[in-house]
Amino acid sequence: MSILMGVTLSFFMSLLGTLISGHFTFVSWLISFGISLAISLFIGFVVPMPRIEAAACRKAKLHPGTLPATLLSALISDTIYTPLMTVVMVLIMVGTATAGIDKGIAGVDGEIAGVQSQITSLQSELASLGDSDPEKADGFQAQIGSLQGRLAELDGQKAGMEAAKPPMGKSILISLLVCYPAGYVLIVLVQPLYLKILLKKLGPPHGTHGGQRSPAGAPPDGMPPRGE
Repeated sequence: MSILMGVTLSFFMSLLGTLISGHFTFVSWLISFGISLAISLFIGFVVPMPRIEAAACRKAKLHPGTLPATLLSALISDTIYTPLMTVVMVLIMVGTATAGIDKGIAGVDGEIAGVQSQITSLQSELASLGDSDPEKADGFQAQIGSLQGRLAELDGQKAGMEAAKPPMGKSILISLLVCYPAGYVLIVLVQPLYLKILLKKLGPPHGTHGGQRSPAGAPPDGMPPRGE
């Protein structure tokens, strides 16, 4: 049960999280899914979810298998699984997006340094030229003006890239607002289904007839009554 729920939650939550981030790629989703799956399986094996859910239902005086008990159990599972998985997914997505933007900014910084070097060189040549060759000085001034325009363009490009970095806190908050209710609905839908599948696979308990227990004192199937 823990494995089935872990795989299902990890698959859909990682897919939803990467779509919300606006930076969806197959590789980023695959990484997010793998890490989320590892976290969910770890929680499933370490945290005694059935005991916690059963204790909560007993305290709330809810009968197992009823809709209120299912809703309460789903809320507990969602509260334990979804926030941690969501935060991890956001960290991965924001980290990946920020790394790509930082790489682009580094390239722009390199180009800015090259343009500034050219401007400095031309200004030095212009200063050494003095008034000896006005025509050549005008040519230097035109080149410097063109390079300064390019420098302003690069500065604007860098500022735009800086502004495009996704804010960590806002991204986590938005993802939680979307993933928490989505995870709750998903658990409500699939948890009873998986439980039925597992119970069907295990079959009825020993000493039952068609899922109903044999009357007390009745012999097992195929055995004659005592005294015959």
